[in-house]
Amino acid sequence: MDMERSVACYRQWIAGQESGLAELEAASANAAAGRATDAELRAVVERCMVGYQSYAAARRAELSRDDDGTAFIAPPWCTAFERSVLWLGGCRPTLTIRLLYNLSGEGLEAQVEDFVVNGRRAGGDVTVPRGRMGITPGQLALISDLHCRTLLRENALSDRLATLHEDIADRPLFPIVRQRATAMAQLSATAAAAGHGGFVDGVVARPAGVGGGVDTEVEAALRRYKEGMAQLVAEADELRMATARAMATEILTPRQAVEMLAAAKQLHLSLRDWSRRTEAAGSQPQPDGPRAMMANTTSAAHRNT
Repeated sequence: MDMERSVACYRQWIAGQESGLAELEAASANAAAGRATDAELRAVVERCMVGYQSYAAARRAELSRDDDGTAFIAPPWCTAFERSVLWLGGCRPTLTIRLLYNLSGEGLEAQVEDFVVNGRRAGGDVTVPRGRMGITPGQLALISDLHCRTLLRENALSDRLATLHEDIADRPLFPIVRQRATAMAQLSATAAAAGHGGFVDGVVARPAGVGGGVDTEVEAALRRYKEGMAQLVAEADELRMATARAMATEILTPRQAVEMLAAAKQLHLSLRDWSRRTEAAGSQPQPDGPRAMMANTTSAAHRNT
């Protein structure tokens, strides 16, 4: 894998996320002020979808060059915290749906309270509570159905990932590890019997073919493993894309889609910025760290002399 090209692709994606967020926030403000039509909002949503599709296509191109998906599973260009929350090289598709659930619940409590109070007034014009985003019961049913279908596909991909992990340990790595241990034990016994004590010229003796490189069988297994990872990352990207598009273009209204996509980008960028600041701060000497303590002790000693 060309790491430099992959990093450039990721940086371009982040820049697109930032500019896309600005456009979505502007569109949301215009919609709230009544200055944006549904057609204009749909165009903004579609540009966001095209951005997702372009990034997925760029990743597919990287994966197809050498069928190695291992770097995308835990990308070195991300922080340790970012890598810890990744699922097959990205966010879980169901995370977007759960984010929408949270957004749709904002403001719901106040609306319910108002509904209860106004409902007691005779002839009161009561609006059924729908939360800040105005998600209807019909939309919730569609979102729930999409959630269930997406979760099944997520679980299927996770199961295949677990199978890959098991296969790489079962064959051929474990038998080769046992073969190496047996060969080393035999060599040690032979060297000891010859009076070398397991050492030749002060160096631990090794049997021929052991430790001198990865065996052909292992290389083939690792290649299959990397190809399997590449396929899983590509399929996970497709599922992420399909879930986001179904939500934004088939279930939500244009205004709701703009708000949902803006929240998703904000979550991604905020997590990235926070983790980078945290790691950068952790890499700097702390004021109360050992060096500071030593400096303070030295300074106090000078004052006392």
